[in-house]
Amino acid sequence: MIECILFDSDGTLVDSEPLSFEVLVAMLAPFGLDLDPDALHLEYRGWKMGEVFERISEEHGLSLPAGFEQAFRERQLKCFETELKPIPGVEELLSGIDLPMAVVTSGPMPKVRKALAITGLDGYFGDNLYSAWEVGVWKPDPGIYRHAAADMGFAIDRCLAVEDSPIGLQAAATCGAVPVFFNRFGDTVEYKNVIEIAAMKEVAGLLAEL
Repeated sequence: MIECILFDSDGTLVDSEPLSFEVLVAMLAPFGLDLDPDALHLEYRGWKMGEVFERISEEHGLSLPAGFEQAFRERQLKCFETELKPIPGVEELLSGIDLPMAVVTSGPMPKVRKALAITGLDGYFGDNLYSAWEVGVWKPDPGIYRHAAADMGFAIDRCLAVEDSPIGLQAAATCGAVPVFFNRFGDTVEYKNVIEIAAMKEVAGLLAEL
């Protein structure tokens, strides 16, 4: 029986990643880079953003100035204020769940809180928010999910872990929880224990089955 649900945030609850990569592409344009935000989104979904900066810098021989990430975070949040939306079906799903829920994310806590508040989803989670920046464990390390389950007071095998990116799925599929993959982009799933869904509303049906 499932007793607790652990949700990823970006791409699972809120449609933030396309916006984030649009901001990044705009900020890299003055350095002479003409990048495709959609391609970056597909390649780097679920990554720690600092590692995305490093990878792009290495590939293009770029040296980003000090303070670039801070400037990115500020523009990202400003963009969220006017354009961020929840993933379709998420609000209806959350409103119908009568189980403890938490957010488990690689994003920094200020970003997580802002995204949930803007989309009106914050009331479903309270302070049950687990950021890799505070836990000190980043996906694909499964430790972040194990920490969240333990802190919530549940055995990890009684938890559902819902993810949308390959990196996040690796953490969810190897932590001991029941892993659910919101497979939005037709990714190949290498783990046999994963339940794939095409829409977030399907989580409600899974809870009834499990």
